[in-house]
Amino acid sequence: MMIERSGEIAGLATSALWVVSSIAFAAAGRRMGATRLNLLRSVLAAFVLLALQAFLKGNPWPNIGSDRTWYLAVSGLLGLAIGDQFLFAGYVLVGARTTTLLMTLAPAVAATLSWIVFGQTMVAMAIAGMIITLFGVLWVAAERPSLTSSITRAQQRKGVWLGVGAALCQGVGMVLASNGLRGDIDAMSAQTVRMSAGAVGIIVIAFVVSRMHGAPSKATASSDTSTMEKSLTPSTIIALKSPHENALCATGIVTMVIGTFTGPILGVWCSLYALQKLDVGIATTLMSLVPVMILPLTRFTEGQWPSARAIAGACVAVAGVAVMASAS
Repeated sequence: MMIERSGEIAGLATSALWVVSSIAFAAAGRRMGATRLNLLRSVLAAFVLLALQAFLKGNPWPNIGSDRTWYLAVSGLLGLAIGDQFLFAGYVLVGARTTTLLMTLAPAVAATLSWIVFGQTMVAMAIAGMIITLFGVLWVAAERPSLTSSITRAQQRKGVWLGVGAALCQGVGMVLASNGLRGDIDAMSAQTVRMSAGAVGIIVIAFVVSRMHGAPSKATASSDTSTMEKSLTPSTIIALKSPHENALCATGIVTMVIGTFTGPILGVWCSLYALQKLDVGIATTLMSLVPVMILPLTRFTEGQWPSARAIAGACVAVAGVAVMASAS
């Protein structure tokens, strides 16, 4: 029975792993900043994937051809370097619940881009699913923070725009990755190329951030995304300046490692396995349950239960993704 339902189990496991990854990355981002988190996460994941590639395939770099490598590398730069930079900054500002909800827009972005650029057919049901998803997301995004919330209205607006930017980058990255995955390429090789390109991209972003901020800051870590990014120099990627900052960074590194293994490594592997075993529509729906699965944990991650409007909006957005996926 377990083997017969392995695809469904993998799809549900993907959402569950991404819930853990989102919460872990949100906690790590508040301690070390979005740029440092993205840098360390990308380098660690790329190293692990290259090691697995070498161990299982006998060659650390996949031999998949220049065209596929180009599509997958650009997909990694947009989705994993730039897109996840927005995503992690959104985690820090408004938390994992709101940011993961905004990421349900990524499939709509991918479908629209495929329709415009590659001429793929978009049926009425897919359009209806996009509208439903957009309604659910906007309904939650327009909700004012509660009086007991530590998130201000300005932070909420900025976090929403960061989430939308992440969804746009992820959507474009999905389209590029789908072109790179055509043929007999195996999933691990594709993810190795994407993550390696993303790691190179975030190294460049971290270098630019460090040059923009100049000298390292003496301020302690806070919820602001730039607080600890001011010390992003080669000699301070891991080591910080004060015992207080060292303790914060140690906790951040532990949660970053947890997020890396549950998200870019185990989560991606489960998602690709689900896509191999199930129809795309069923797999996509099962993998899009993150905004709903994360709701019961909000009491512990954000200190309060989500509002009825937030719960309803998340369910509507996921239902929209399900409708859109069933039309593919």
